[in-house]
Amino acid sequence: MKPPLSRILRILALLAAAVLVLSLPVLLTPQEAAIPGTEATERTLLRIWTVNAPGGAQAWLTAQLRTWEKQHPGVMTYLRQVSPEELADPEAVLPDMVLYMPGDITAPEELFLPLSGEMPVREALLRCGRWQGEQYGLPLCWGAWVLAIDSAAEPGAATTPAPTTLLGRPAATPMVSSTEAPYPLEGVSRADCTLRSPGGAALLTLMRTLGGALPPLPEGFGQSSAPAVYAAFQARTCASAMLTTGQVTALEGLVSAGKTSAFRVMTAEEIITDQVWLASLTPGAAPASAQLLGWLVSRDGPETLSTQGLHTVREDLTLYAAGTPARVEQAAQRALSAVNAYIPAEDVSSAAWQVLQGRMDFSQALLPLL
Repeated sequence: MKPPLSRILRILALLAAAVLVLSLPVLLTPQEAAIPGTEATERTLLRIWTVNAPGGAQAWLTAQLRTWEKQHPGVMTYLRQVSPEELADPEAVLPDMVLYMPGDITAPEELFLPLSGEMPVREALLRCGRWQGEQYGLPLCWGAWVLAIDSAAEPGAATTPAPTTLLGRPAATPMVSSTEAPYPLEGVSRADCTLRSPGGAALLTLMRTLGGALPPLPEGFGQSSAPAVYAAFQARTCASAMLTTGQVTALEGLVSAGKTSAFRVMTAEEIITDQVWLASLTPGAAPASAQLLGWLVSRDGPETLSTQGLHTVREDLTLYAAGTPARVEQAAQRALSAVNAYIPAEDVSSAAWQVLQGRMDFSQALLPLL
């Protein structure tokens, strides 16, 4: 006997009601209104890669990024160290921003976007980040090469004056009096290892500092890396050495702690450097990346460079009042040459060697590198 039609209709109605009840959470969830004041803040993650950096620059950038994030609550930054090979990998997913030094990248047009707009940076430094008529890299800060001399080569000459900066912040001041003494050629020449230097811009600066007054040069001169030269001078196995200003700042900390002997520093009358830190944006970079880049060279960011012994790229800002940093700053105001960031390091080294060996005039060698 078949159930009556009314019973079948009741059963179907109950089943339909059950299906409707089960589907209610799915249908209502997207339509639920948020409680006022609990809306989620839209987040932007800026990915930043660093290939190389001058001494102290990484610490300066980390502090700057923390300040930037506080001023922009919706922006977070992720900082990562990579190798030149990783950056050049065609399979790599590029970040928003890349920071690097001269010699790290030779084809910026394949990786970066040309930059435009107002850039409050010295023209000599802007040229460092310019390639084929386009501005691919924006310099953020720079250091220099100086000649360090062990106190053993000139007893009593090395002193340690109090650090002084115009901004009243702690900053490293090399062990040197206000009147720079000449290179102690005789004392250095008596050492087993007289002088060590990396090649390239360091060697060009050395020639500008001493001219032809060089001591007998050890075997393999000019072929060591910057870290190797620093380690040798710290260990007192060479009487003098070309160091970066960042290395001098680190070495002074060791002197203050009684972990190494005093030294003094000679600076050239003009600055020739490859110790420039540049930043570039990649295709697809978030709009906040350009805002961050501009902020890093505004007056707020560069004023803190003195805490790391670094120099500002701005012409309207002076950081140091005394010591080697001030002399470097003053020399840069007279003449500043920054090696173009995208020229292969081998070309810079080759030019420096030709100057050292007297095969090429200094200006003839330098101009093609700028």
